[in-house]
Amino acid sequence: MRQFGSSGFRLWNLGVEAKVLYTAFCLLTLLGIASSALFYADLVGAGTGGIKRYYAGVAAPAAPEAPTGGPTIELPAGEGAARAPLVVAISYRKLLEVTHFHLFTMPVVLLIVGHLFLATGISDALKRGFIFGGAASVALHLATPWLVRSFSSLAWLHAVSGLALTVTMTVLTVGPVVSMWRRPARERAAAGRT
Repeated sequence: MRQFGSSGFRLWNLGVEAKVLYTAFCLLTLLGIASSALFYADLVGAGTGGIKRYYAGVAAPAAPEAPTGGPTIELPAGEGAARAPLVVAISYRKLLEVTHFHLFTMPVVLLIVGHLFLATGISDALKRGFIFGGAASVALHLATPWLVRSFSSLAWLHAVSGLALTVTMTVLTVGPVVSMWRRPARERAAAGRT
C-alpha cells in the first residue's frame, strides 16, 4: 500500500505477485460486469418495456389475437381465454434489499478499480473524466430503479445508466490491467539507457 502513496507510482512498477492479484480482481470484476449485463438482458428483455414491467408493474400492450380459421372449442368464460400475463411491480422490500446490497458493493468496486486506474500513466483529464463518469453512473444506476418505480416513463434512464456504467467500469478495469503488464515505450527506453 505504501507504493500507492508514493509520488510517481505507476502500476508497471509492481511486483509480479501484486500484478497477478490485481489482474485477477479486474478480470473477475469484468465477469461481474458481463454477468450483470446478461442478467438485465434476461430480466427485462429488449427495450424499456421490461424495465417498466419489472420495476413499475406496467403491463405490455396486449397483442391482437390472430384469426385461426379452424375449429373452435367452447370453453366456459375465464378458462383458456386469452389473458394478459399477470404483471406485478417489484415489491418495496425486495427493491430495498437489492439497493442495500448494491450500495455496499458497487462503491467498493468503484473505489478499488478507481485507485488502480489513477495509477496508470494516462492524462489527468482522462482520469478525471472516467472517475467522475464512473461515480455518476454508479449513483444514477442505483437511483433509477426507484425512479422507474415512481415514474415508469423514466425507464430509458435505467438503460442509459446501465450502458454508461458498463462502459466506464470496463475502462476503469481494463486500463489498469493493460498498464500493469505493459510499461510505456518512454519508460522502456529510459530503462534501456541505464
